[in-house]
Parts: sequence; C-alpha cells; structure tokens
Amino acid sequence: MEGRRALIVRIAATLASLVAVTALIMRTSDAAFTASTDNSGNSWAAGQVHLSDDDSGTAMFTATNMVPGDSLTKCILVTYDGTTPNPTLVKLYATAATTTGLAPYLDLVIDQGSTGSFSSCTGFTVSSTIYTGTLADFAATKTNYASGVGNWDPFATPQTKVYRFKVTLDAATPNSAQSATASAGFTWEVSS
Repeated sequence: MEGRRALIVRIAATLASLVAVTALIMRTSDAAFTASTDNSGNSWAAGQVHLSDDDSGTAMFTATNMVPGDSLTKCILVTYDGTTPNPTLVKLYATAATTTGLAPYLDLVIDQGSTGSFSSCTGFTVSSTIYTGTLADFAATKTNYASGVGNWDPFATPQTKVYRFKVTLDAATPNSAQSATASAGFTWEVSS
C-alpha cells in the first residue's frame, strides 16, 4: 500500500509540475513582440470611352434631283476624348440603311485623314482610303463593329480624324432608277 501511495504522490507531483510549466508557457506566450503595418486609402475608378463628331446633329447629305454623274463630297471630324489608355481601333459602319432603289448606283469612297470639318473639306489630306464600293454594298456588309472599316488607333487623347465621303451617282444608272431614293446612317464605334 505504501508503494501505491508513493506512486500516487509522484503522479500528483508530476501533474502539478505539468500544470505549472503549462501556465508558465502560456504566460510567456502573452509577452511576445508584435508589429503591424497597413495600406489604407485605396480607391478605384472606371475609365471612359467617348467619341463625338462635329455635325451638330445634321445629316452629311441631303441630296435631291441627282442625275447620273453627279458627285457630292462631305467631311466630318470625329474626336476621341476618352480616358481609357488602350481603346480599340475606331471602326465605321452603316446603320438604318435603305438599300433598295438608288443605293446600288451610288458609288461611295470613304477616306480617312486630317484637316477639314463638317462645314468644309478644304485642306483635307488623305492618310488612307478605307472603303470603295457602292452604298448598297457598304450598307449590306458593314453593319457592326466587327465588319466595320477603318484603322484609326486613338492611343492619345484627345485625338481627331477627318473622314471624307464622296458619293457619285453612277454615270450608267438606268432609266428605271428615276425618282428612286436611298438612305443610310453612319456610326463610328470604339471600345476598351
């Protein structure tokens, strides 16, 4: 019995020692060095893509009584003044087009360049011809950004391009086209 009692006392002493050591370790852990740092005030803002033109809401062409061989030329100044640093190419395509009647006989040439405005093409300088064909073909095949024409990369802002449109009623337009009409809108698009 004496041996058993001594064993119990030793076990109790060992347990008491373990409790004391555990308490000491836990107390020592509370006294560790600490440090921290932070980065506050972060903010984010979306960029903007923006195109405008100088037409003041007026159509480039309102031609009446055209006869075979007649030709009309107009310019329009388009400006990119967005804030995004890497916009896509600016593309031109047709919208709201009526391609029956006169459109197959209207020859269309679109040049991209500099100098000129909606009020005058004086001094226009061609940098590239981006379309040559009929209004009917342009309206049927250039219907959205993916199929649009143009190679203007507006990497700097603001940046402008002048587009010159020349429309000619084909000299071989048949008699059946008398009193025929055509209409189309033109849209420039860019994205980021």
